[in-house]
Amino acid sequence: MFFRRKTDDAAVQTLGEVAAQPAKQKLGWFEKRDRRRRRRIMFEEILGWILVPAFIYLIYLGVRAIGGVPKELIDFGNELIGIIMKGGS
Repeated sequence: MFFRRKTDDAAVQTLGEVAAQPAKQKLGWFEKRDRRRRRRIMFEEILGWILVPAFIYLIYLGVRAIGGVPKELIDFGNELIGIIMKGGS
């Protein structure tokens, strides 16, 4: 009842459908490389659109958890910017 064998007609019919399909051309190494590159770039884009906002949100939560940006960190940042503007000396 659950597992019925295919009749010969059904087996011949499926073979006929497979034979009627045109044969696929094999891709060369350049096309394969291009497809891999496009897949990788798309994966990186999707990952970026997910991870960057997540990192920004986690930084925001961290700043809120400690009660804002510490004054020492702001002073240190101003010092670094001053050193960069002077030319590093």
